[in-house]
Amino acid sequence: MASVITVQAAAHPIKSVTVFKSSKAEVVRTFSLNFSKGQNKVQIRGLPSTIDTHSVRVSGLGEARLFDVVCTVGGSKAASYASDSSSEIIRTLIAKKLALESERATREQESQLLLKYAQTLSGEHVTPTQMGQFLESYVEMERNNLNARTELNEKIVEINRQIEAEQHKTSSKQGTAHGQVDIVITADEDTTIELKLTYIVSGAQWKPIYELHASTENGKPSSCVTLHYRARVMQSTGEDWTNAALTLSTIASDTIVRRIPQLRTITMRPKAPYTHFSQAPAFGLPMKANNVMASGGLFGANGAAAQSAPRFGASVIPFGSKVVQQGFGALVQQQQQQQTGSGLFGSAPAQPTTFSAFGAAGTTQSSQPFSSIFGQPQPEQMSSGAFGGGGQGTQIPPSGAGQRPQLFGAASATPQAPSAAYEAELAAAEAIPLPEEDDDFEAVPTPGAITEPTTIVSETPMAISFSVHGETTIPSDGVDHQVSVALLPFEAKISYITVPRMDPRVFLQCEVKNSSEYRLLAGVVTVIFDDSYVSKTSINDIGTGDNFECTLGDDTSTKVTYAHTAGKAVKSTGGAFAETSNTTTYTTKISVHNKHPFPLTDLIVREGLPVLEDTRAKVVLRKPAGLADARDGEVFHIGNEGLRVAWEKVIDGKGGEKEGKFEWRWKVGAGAKINLEAEWEVKVTGDTSWIEAFKQLSV
Repeated sequence: MASVITVQAAAHPIKSVTVFKSSKAEVVRTFSLNFSKGQNKVQIRGLPSTIDTHSVRVSGLGEARLFDVVCTVGGSKAASYASDSSSEIIRTLIAKKLALESERATREQESQLLLKYAQTLSGEHVTPTQMGQFLESYVEMERNNLNARTELNEKIVEINRQIEAEQHKTSSKQGTAHGQVDIVITADEDTTIELKLTYIVSGAQWKPIYELHASTENGKPSSCVTLHYRARVMQSTGEDWTNAALTLSTIASDTIVRRIPQLRTITMRPKAPYTHFSQAPAFGLPMKANNVMASGGLFGANGAAAQSAPRFGASVIPFGSKVVQQGFGALVQQQQQQQTGSGLFGSAPAQPTTFSAFGAAGTTQSSQPFSSIFGQPQPEQMSSGAFGGGGQGTQIPPSGAGQRPQLFGAASATPQAPSAAYEAELAAAEAIPLPEEDDDFEAVPTPGAITEPTTIVSETPMAISFSVHGETTIPSDGVDHQVSVALLPFEAKISYITVPRMDPRVFLQCEVKNSSEYRLLAGVVTVIFDDSYVSKTSINDIGTGDNFECTLGDDTSTKVTYAHTAGKAVKSTGGAFAETSNTTTYTTKISVHNKHPFPLTDLIVREGLPVLEDTRAKVVLRKPAGLADARDGEVFHIGNEGLRVAWEKVIDGKGGEKEGKFEWRWKVGAGAKINLEAEWEVKVTGDTSWIEAFKQLSV
């Protein structure tokens, strides 16, 4: 008969925990158990109810053999009867409290009985000597009774506090522990085994957070900053992780690729032609060759497709050429080429061809294409008459090639390059094996680059893992707990940036280079400057060698003044047949006064001029000189004192010349003051007054 060993999971330590990005965690528990010779059944109770019943692994058996592992999650109340469960602890405390209260009541009754007995005594039956002895005995007995009741009261208070603490612990704990594992192990002899149980639970997550600490040296911002790399871990699995080795992983445990993708055979083929449901206009849709309408115009066959007898006329051969008579007498030279699709009211020959209203077709010798009523065909296109026949056939253009047939039949016959949307679709295709019957072809993306591993950060193409130093305790309370990952010293470049049109203050911008071996994951950054909170910002994934920016607050020792004026509109007339125009000159003057005892080595002043989409107005930039001729990314030097001006850097398609945003860069000496000036003219036709306004931000 197998010996049964029942253990509570909470009584045995958790060795390690790995938290994944998929709200799951891998837990490793160890159990030091004594096994008898023969078959042993281990019953582990009190495991989390969120346990993945198919993830349980048992190891560390040594010479013993594993016969069976069964994991279930029970819904009965049996688990609450365990001696270490909160409900059982509270029940035991309440039982002790009731016993103490009963004993206290007995003591109170004892005191009352003694008092009643003393009240029955009188001088007629008791001598003074006896009365004195009784009083001494009464006082002693009452004192003992009072001490006993006081002690009982203290015990009851202590138990009440224990009950409240346990109830608070129960209320703050999230999740239940109704999971259980039954393991059958056979041992050849009596032995002690350090059994290791590994399982996956859900209800755990983590996210990276950062604290950027900057300081000043003699009033000047230091170029050395420190980044505190931390993580917030939250779990509500139903079990407390006490003194465990914690690892944080970016892998999603439920999305692991379990097989190598199968490389598919790659071929080349033409794209399908336009169909009735393509993006072509309503009148002029090219059609497939197997479509009835594709054989010609509404009343005629199209080129080589007209192999059968004509519908409305007999075949004739003018000038020695084999032709097919189309509807109402239209004549088309027949070629042994693949035919193009036909518009709803006409076909598309390879060369510009003129058509009569009902038809005879011939190839024109003119170099100018024939103009249709609703469209101007391009070279190597045709325009079909209202009931015209098809001309020379050309190769079918691929679908999505960018051609758009003109209204009433004008269509391009020149193959175009694949569309950008199609190329984007190929680039985004996933390397996933598809069924054999799938006829679609898709591009297989190349694997992403693997960054270099570090000493305590293991990095693969799938995930990055961070090992937290020391042992960590994370209770199952659903509250964020902060753990430290690393302390990283960085070099930073400090810039002084002002946008006086919006806010006449100078802000300290800190550009930090990630010179560590860590990849900084996307997260929130708290900026601390001289041990004072400044602001919060966020960063995206920052690889080794990449830069990120943070604002260190504003510089109160640098004064900025901003003046923006609009001159008087100058009216000009263009004569009897020209519209009147008004020209207004706008001037911006900016001064920056550095009151620091040290120079500002990198001052950036940003300004903008109006951008117009209305053709009735035009902006002409006069100052800064040369900026109007500069392109995005081109720096223009003004004078010989180091002043530079350029269009603002374009980021994610925003900024730069198209938005009228530019910036000056200069060095300002200690105690020095500089002046900057911008000037532009706005010329508007008509007598309507125009004013500057901020463009509404796009959501």
